[in-house]
Amino acid sequence: MQRGTKAVSIIVSRGPNSREVLLVKRDSRLPFLGGYLAFPAGGLEDEDRETGQLYLSTHSPESEPADYHAFVAAAARELFEETGVWLAKGKALSREKLRDYRRQILSHQTLFSEVLKREDQRLDSRDLTPIFRITTPQFILKYYDTWFLHCHIPAGEEVEIWPGELEEGYFITPEEILERWRQGTVLIAPVVLLLLHELATRDCESFLPPARQLGESLNRGQLQHIYFSSGVLLAPLRTPTKPPSTHTNAYLVGEKKLYLIDPATPDPSEQEKLWELLDELLAQGKGIEGILLTHHHPDHVGAVTQCQKRYQLPVYAHRLTAGYLPDIEFAGYLEHGQELELGFSPDSRPDWKLRIYHLPGHAPGHLVFQETRYQALIAGDLISTISSILIDPTDGHLGTYIKSLQFLESVADGHLYPAHGPPAREGRKVIQKALGHRRKRKQHILQALEANPQALQKLLQKIYSKLDRKLMGFAESSLLSSLQQLVEEEQVEETREGYRLTDSTGELA
Repeated sequence: MQRGTKAVSIIVSRGPNSREVLLVKRDSRLPFLGGYLAFPAGGLEDEDRETGQLYLSTHSPESEPADYHAFVAAAARELFEETGVWLAKGKALSREKLRDYRRQILSHQTLFSEVLKREDQRLDSRDLTPIFRITTPQFILKYYDTWFLHCHIPAGEEVEIWPGELEEGYFITPEEILERWRQGTVLIAPVVLLLLHELATRDCESFLPPARQLGESLNRGQLQHIYFSSGVLLAPLRTPTKPPSTHTNAYLVGEKKLYLIDPATPDPSEQEKLWELLDELLAQGKGIEGILLTHHHPDHVGAVTQCQKRYQLPVYAHRLTAGYLPDIEFAGYLEHGQELELGFSPDSRPDWKLRIYHLPGHAPGHLVFQETRYQALIAGDLISTISSILIDPTDGHLGTYIKSLQFLESVADGHLYPAHGPPAREGRKVIQKALGHRRKRKQHILQALEANPQALQKLLQKIYSKLDRKLMGFAESSLLSSLQQLVEEEQVEETREGYRLTDSTGELA
């Protein structure tokens, strides 16, 4: 599925009174939710609209939008391609014939609609019950417009997962898969996880009304219990941050004892969303132990004072961060190697802790937090999953930042939770990519320099010639940090006329 894709996701149950649902594991190499369990899903293709118009015997109910029939057609096609389940009605087709058609469709020798026509088959929209339609949250910066549908198949019907975009698939009860998730042996896509929690207390029929209410709240932008791994709840909040980001992620780490990391937003309407989430957690009997800050930048601390007053919470940060925030009352300071008690982990293991790392460079007092059960890292602005991190020379230092990234790489054994962008399943790979990007940028700057001095603005135009002019201020700060690092490494020297290569690096010009 690409950016801007319309998509379907199908909850498949099987047999009378069964509470099992079909989950499939997405190929670990996929860039979006690779390695996560999900429901069978996929994007709409060009043929689906025509398929829905020509081969759907019962069209969309009046309450559904005009394009609903295309989503139904896409769901039937995707379910067949991914699992071998055939929903169309007509003369009985043998298993071997269906397998052969499936191979032809997957190898692009024929189309699903052509099979329907050849075999005189029809789809019935009543076989797929609409649950809700949602778009992906804005903080992810990927747009998916997805219908979630429910499909019930006969008892004993088998699914076949073939190698491709899926690694495996099986029917399982929500209770069993949720326990595996708490143990950290499986990953579950966040919206699927929300639906599994609903299914854990109901059968597939009675869960439809609360599931639709969930869809309505998601579309309103209400904060949900968004988990990419157990023990770390993500709360994306709109903030006045730097592009391309639009949101800053606040996090709640823990199970019964929670720490709130970076209550970010100064926007009162966004703060209300956070208060609603915190009130819900408190009503469930959870306790919020305190507020932790990764650093002092405005898009990370916008709601600290209001949150502190509303919930009477202590605030903790590094001593250097506290020095930038004289209006906030701090209960104490956090240091490298310190650990905070989290109590029991989600799978009831004792001695769960939140470890603290002081990793400056982006900001002098920047902290990163790592929970010790699943090794998830809450990285603040040390790294982003949607862009490179700006190192502003007014309060950052690139050489120090690189060393902090290298340390972070050494401890990254689980999920990476950034302040901007979605979490990453393989944190170490993201960090290695960021380090590689910094090395390439450094080489690019060295290649742009000459033996004769060049003014900063000339270098800026040479290196960032294709950049949007609105972003030139950020680019100038980033370039200045890189030049300062090269001066410290004695590869570049600064003169009155500008920056030039030293004799030892002249051959790189």
